Amino acid sequence: MPPADDARRLVRLLWRSGPEADARPRRGPKQRVSVDEIVDTAVDLADRNGLDAVSMRALATALGIGPMSLYTYVPSRDVLVALMIDRVAADHPMPEPATTPAESLAAIARALRDELLAHPWLLDAPPWRHVLGPNWLARYERQLEALESADLPDLDRDRILSVLTSFVVGNAREAVSARTAPSRSGMSDAEWWEAVAPELDAVIPDGAYPLANRVGSAAGELYQAPGAPAEVFEFGLARLLDGLRPLLGE
Repeated sequence: MPPADDARRLVRLLWRSGPEADARPRRGPKQRVSVDEIVDTAVDLADRNGLDAVSMRALATALGIGPMSLYTYVPSRDVLVALMIDRVAADHPMPEPATTPAESLAAIARALRDELLAHPWLLDAPPWRHVLGPNWLARYERQLEALESADLPDLDRDRILSVLTSFVVGNAREAVSARTAPSRSGMSDAEWWEAVAPELDAVIPDGAYPLANRVGSAAGELYQAPGAPAEVFEFGLARLLDGLRPLLGE
């Protein structure tokens, strides 16, 4: 199927319009599963094993259908991932607007971070060509409502949300990495530092990197870990909102 046809069919699948309205395959044997079941199963696979685990063959096996049958429901893996993103957006609605735009943005940032930590595979999904499905657009609408009381050009509203999202994604990536590090290395943070510290003492000359030693030691003593993504998130979010308040008229 040409890419343009895939793109058009994606829109119909997202909105369940046209031949996709009843979620039945376009051709092949009698319907055995629905598009909703396919998407839900794919999200579950990704939640448990990561986005790479969601191949069309693995998904077909989980559903008990043949791989070629799966393509009669969803034309490609890229289309499937877009449907998954829109599905997750339905499970994680944005909070209602708060008293001020800055407070609303803070709530939005925390909600987005919670979603990414609950579904880390979203960090591996393609960031461009937004998923223009009903749930994603409802999310964007709610985010824009948070800025409705601010006297801002429309483009600045979109830019503020983009900056906020970029900050959240970066921090969530750090948090996921920190969360999975022990299982990847086979050691806890404490065990890792216990092994590494003597080696560093042996190779780093005395008095070298005094600032790194001072600041790193203070952070390590406080966090008992290489970093603290949750604390950094709240610190960074506060500073980001401080910078935006004049623009927001607060």
